[in-house]
This record gives sequence, structure tokens and C-alpha cells, in this order.
Amino acid sequence: MNAAWLLRSRTLWAALGVSSLLSTAILFLSPDGLPALRKRRAELVSQKEELLKKARQNRELAEQVRLLSAKDPELFEALARRQGYARPGETVYSFRERR
Repeated sequence: MNAAWLLRSRTLWAALGVSSLLSTAILFLSPDGLPALRKRRAELVSQKEELLKKARQNRELAEQVRLLSAKDPELFEALARRQGYARPGETVYSFRERR
């Protein structure tokens, strides 16, 4: 068997054709094939958009905090205390409401 004989073999080319058709069909029709890839790409795009939206919101909130702390430090402190923050050395007591 030499290479020229293999290249002229109809059986070899038929086997290659059938295997390529089968591989293509599996790629298109399997659950982990192209449909799943497209779904994951769409999820990735939506997650990137969500991440950009959250980053924009964070920048806006950081700017609001900066402006708030510059204008009214007492209001800033009151808002921080509502969130549970305290000054160094202070102890925070929290009480639960009775049901």
C-alpha cells in the first residue's frame, strides 16, 4: 500500500465523507453542540451588559456619596449609621423587632 493508491481509493474517500457528515450532524444536533454554544454566547452577552450596567450604577452611587460627604458630613454619618457602620472604638447594638 502506497500513498498514491490510498488517495485513489473510493472506499477511503467514502469513509471520510460519511465520517465528516456524521461529525457535522453530531455538531449541529447534539445537545452540547452549536445550539448550546449559541445559548451560552447569548448568556455571555447579557451578563456583560448587566455587568456594564452595574458598573455604571456603582460609579453614579460613588459620585453621589462623594458629593454627599462634601456637602453635609452629618447626613453622611447618619446614612452610614443606618447601614450599621460605626466610628472606631464605638460599639453597635442592634435590636430585633418582636413578632
